[in-house]
Amino acid sequence: MEQEQITALLEKFAAGSALTEQEQQAWTTYITSLREEQYRALMDRYEQMVLLAPSVPEPDQQLLAQVREKIAALETEPRPVVRWLRYAAAAAVLVGVFSTGWYFLNNRHKSTDAVEQADQLARQDIAPGGNKAVLTLANGRTVVLDDAANGTIGQQGAVKVIKLNNGQLAYAGAGTAADGKVLYNTIATPRGGQYQVVLPDGSKVWLNAASSLRFPVSFREDSREVELSGEAYFEITGITAPSKNGGMHKRPFRVKTGDMAVEVLGTHFNIAGYSDEHAIRTTLTEGSVKLVKGSINTVIRPGDQGILDNNAAAFKVVPANVEEVLAWKNGYFLFDKADIQTVMRQVARWYDVEVAYEGTPTAREFVGTISRQEPLSKVLRLLELSHVHFKVEGRKIIVVS
Repeated sequence: MEQEQITALLEKFAAGSALTEQEQQAWTTYITSLREEQYRALMDRYEQMVLLAPSVPEPDQQLLAQVREKIAALETEPRPVVRWLRYAAAAAVLVGVFSTGWYFLNNRHKSTDAVEQADQLARQDIAPGGNKAVLTLANGRTVVLDDAANGTIGQQGAVKVIKLNNGQLAYAGAGTAADGKVLYNTIATPRGGQYQVVLPDGSKVWLNAASSLRFPVSFREDSREVELSGEAYFEITGITAPSKNGGMHKRPFRVKTGDMAVEVLGTHFNIAGYSDEHAIRTTLTEGSVKLVKGSINTVIRPGDQGILDNNAAAFKVVPANVEEVLAWKNGYFLFDKADIQTVMRQVARWYDVEVAYEGTPTAREFVGTISRQEPLSKVLRLLELSHVHFKVEGRKIIVVS
């Protein structure tokens, strides 16, 4: 479709005018052919038109029926995950814009309370999280990394603790305490924080919000072990060392989290083990890892996700939506049929807000992406386009059913 035609159709929607049958067919064909970035730009244009319109349009029921049919077809047709998600997101949010989104916008124009809520959120908007973390050294001294200057920020035995120019934390040198004990540091991100650290062996770790990692400032020759709380993505460096019986062997790397451990040699994986989630999920993107709990263990391969439910005795292994799992590391939220509680737990951790529910939480599922660089107001506004409503009281978000 030409840009003039697209603009004309959007203006008809915003003005509340019905489309002709030919226009409806053209629009449905066009919207399902868009790439993700094109779709987002289109929705932004429509949103602005609606917000600026003197009255809010009632949705075109025939178009909604066509879109719902498209969603049903997308859910039953086999297709690669990424391609399916792109089209499903477009169709699902389209319904939100022209039906439930209309409901929200219409009521917002009519309801004084809703207008006041929108004004309040705009005045007291909450910024997204950023690179924030606190490092606790072996002697108990703490360093606020987001305030610390670049360069050496501590000395741990013969090891220098360095904040690099790119903001990462790194370690240089090797050694132990004077009495031969291993020295440990802990890096912790607050709610609304994230950070990257390069471990003494060169392995890289990305910490998500409300997470912590305890690690030695210099690994032993026979093993490498760290302790994780929360969520982190690991890129483990493979290291070869002499064996006691001659020859060489790869030094294992072990991540302890909750009552389980992940054992690797050199690989890339994500562990999500927040205490407010019902399971610990390990997703592998490269190499192989072994999941261990007591005498129970299982090996997963790239593209797999190993799940240990709370109080479970064994692991489940399922295919992973790797793009969804790593979305936080890549700067956005990605939801693939997520319920509202799952969505809001991520929102709460990244924006450092409290979430409460008024009434029974909606059973709706959410599909789509939102940048983690957006202010909270825009995230809530986009969610409201899918018929979810919020009340904002300072840093408390109340989900209204």
